[in-house]
Amino acid sequence: SDRPGRLVGRDGEVGELLGLLDPRRPGPSAVTMAGLPGVGKTALALHVAHEAVFARSWFPGGVLFVDLRGYDADGQVTAGQALDELLRQLGVADADLPPAGEQAGRYQSELAHLADAGKPALLVADNASSAAQVEALIPARSEHRLLVTSRDILASIPARLIDLDVLPPSAAADLIAQVLTSARPGDRRARDEAAALQQVAELCGGLPLALQITAEILKADPGLPVAVMAAELQDPPARLAALSREDGGGRTRAVRAAFEASYRRLGVEQARLFRLLALNPGPDTATEAAVALADAPAGQVRPVLAVLAGASLVTEQPVGGNRWRMHDLIRLYAVELARDAARED
Repeated sequence: SDRPGRLVGRDGEVGELLGLLDPRRPGPSAVTMAGLPGVGKTALALHVAHEAVFARSWFPGGVLFVDLRGYDADGQVTAGQALDELLRQLGVADADLPPAGEQAGRYQSELAHLADAGKPALLVADNASSAAQVEALIPARSEHRLLVTSRDILASIPARLIDLDVLPPSAAADLIAQVLTSARPGDRRARDEAAALQQVAELCGGLPLALQITAEILKADPGLPVAVMAAELQDPPARLAALSREDGGGRTRAVRAAFEASYRRLGVEQARLFRLLALNPGPDTATEAAVALADAPAGQVRPVLAVLAGASLVTEQPVGGNRWRMHDLIRLYAVELARDAARED
């Protein structure tokens, strides 16, 4: 029940999610939060869960958490494995776990007992990549709530959908400043180099993963000026390489790796169009331009664009406007892929 660190720039989203999760109000039993890789879905879900369960005491049945690892290269958690894990968290002993075909029934039964006892629970299913992983987790009793995070819009799930966007520029700079001053209250770089800090935040495109990695690099090297970090990020071909950090345990956190996990899941046609979109000059691409790039009938191209949008790799802005935009860092990644593909041809 330790309180998570302060969440920067998400007050509106926190309020919206708490409104949907409030068990005293009628509402959907499932809420899905979707957004591009590294946008901070897990951090927001954990923050809201803590607020709902511990600060507001809405869920006397507690919070149950399962990481579905939907984008892990070494395999995702199946619905059956998730049910097993949640049944254990609900107090079912290993020896009493039901066989595969009976897990969902036992799960709903355990949740019904909690509801009857006046103990609604909050369930958090993190990193889902398919509806199949979470459909069986949706509580039958409306007293409970399920919060799902995903990079994909899981359209077949009966749930309220929240689209999580990148941070606005001021909040993005605040995130880096908070990491630096929390670690060392005497670190004046955020104050003394405010313009350079703003530049770094903009070069990170407001993406929390990129901002966090940048902050960790600056934190690890207290003598590194923010302006030097900004200069390093200025060079587009080198930017993705700069946005990676190896921690003390030999683990690497990298923006490129997060994007790669989503790209790997695309079909051949979607992957090809994703690479081609990076070749279009300008901040966005019209559907007609995408048709020309793909050299395919218009009726075949919009569904592929919709799949890319559903995977949070592009957005249609405005919705229905037939203009497709990539986040700057995702565009750099797609340019790399397009170059590699051209070399192989």
